[in-house]
Amino acid sequence: MTDNLAAVGALGTVGLDPVSIIALAAIAIIGLPHGAFDGAVALALGYGKTLRSMFWFILVYIAIAACVVVFWVAFPVLALLLFLLISMVHFGIGDSQPGEWGHRTIQTLAHGGLVVIAISLLHRTEVEPIFAHLLVGDTTIVWMVLSGAAYGLAVIVAGYAVLAYRCPVLRPRLGELAALGAAYYVLPPLAGFALYFCAVHSMRHMTHIWRELRTGVEGGRKMLMLAFIFSLATWAAGAIALWLMPAAETLDGGILRVVFIGLAALTVPHMILVDGLFRSAPPVSYTHLTLPTIYSV
Repeated sequence: MTDNLAAVGALGTVGLDPVSIIALAAIAIIGLPHGAFDGAVALALGYGKTLRSMFWFILVYIAIAACVVVFWVAFPVLALLLFLLISMVHFGIGDSQPGEWGHRTIQTLAHGGLVVIAISLLHRTEVEPIFAHLLVGDTTIVWMVLSGAAYGLAVIVAGYAVLAYRCPVLRPRLGELAALGAAYYVLPPLAGFALYFCAVHSMRHMTHIWRELRTGVEGGRKMLMLAFIFSLATWAAGAIALWLMPAAETLDGGILRVVFIGLAALTVPHMILVDGLFRSAPPVSYTHLTLPTIYSV
């Protein structure tokens, strides 16, 4: 405990300003728990009809997340690159509108790419110590990949603009992309990411899940209760991870690691569940689902 308290005095070692620290807190408190609706999604897919099936769902979910953490520790550079890639795809899928495969692919890469690539390259000086701290090593390969990807992103965004010119229904989302791009340019990198992650991605995801499932899981009240339980579990896991950080770790550095490595760990099972299983599942049976007895209130 003494070591953790001593770390408080070292706040700022990673170079985080107060705005960035607030942004990290917002990501942890508001953004990370948006995956708490995964419990309701699992229920909708039939994984929580009994306590046993819910237990196995949670166990597999945690096991996947733990494997991501282990992989990050063993191969940090590759893990960071893969995290950036799957984040780009996940964000882009959430922001794209339904349509033919080619059009949706352009939307996915444009929206997701802007978050991941633009924020990093527009603020390379500020992002460099963040990446270095997450990797505990050299960041050259990461910047080489991001710089190369930027050319592809420019082509994709240009194609998106042409596509939106021909398809008026896409223009509002293109306008959103432009507004976010301006915000990413003006705001510090963590603040820009927090703006997107909390106000756009998380809210859009939760609104979508709420509309799809609130009747199917016996009303919004019980759905919120399930989400609250999962949120508490997420925050508790983060607090424990921060407590177990090495004594030499600073407070802001520890929070940075917990938030982003934790985000990577949770994104993989969350993406498998939401972008893989849920989006491809027929929504016809959701209204017939009930919560296990233990969740009844």
